[in-house]
Amino acid sequence: MISSLSGGAHRLFSIVLPSFALSLGACSIPRDPSGTMDRVEQSGTLRLGVIEGAEMNEASRRTLARVLDRTGSRPETQRGDSEVVLARLKKGEIDLVYGELAMDSPWSREVAFSAPQGLLAKAPKSEPVPRFAVMNGENGWLMLVSEASK
Repeated sequence: MISSLSGGAHRLFSIVLPSFALSLGACSIPRDPSGTMDRVEQSGTLRLGVIEGAEMNEASRRTLARVLDRTGSRPETQRGDSEVVLARLKKGEIDLVYGELAMDSPWSREVAFSAPQGLLAKAPKSEPVPRFAVMNGENGWLMLVSEASK
């Protein structure tokens, strides 16, 4: 295709295409703009917020164990009311939150939710189910948590 282009267009493509490929290679996709995964790996500590009254089921414990293993970290657990714990997550003071959360929660616009933990059937959006939450935009971190859920 490039050989059928005019001389000027061919030169443009020969400059733009490698530059574009180089810029894509420089991007780390998915990105964590707030650096959650790097912070957890470098500090060796995962700041885990657990919503008061939430008890981890077996699937949640397995997910958490895989996240800890993949990051080489240990948990530092903080329990609290959902509003307090999720607000701290949004501010970056907590790395990961666990609790029973509904997909249609107002928090779904403020933080990112993982898939339900240990459920075989799809739950209605309004039903609180066991799941993790991460800071919005921390897509690499969310991907690691999601992959650990499998």
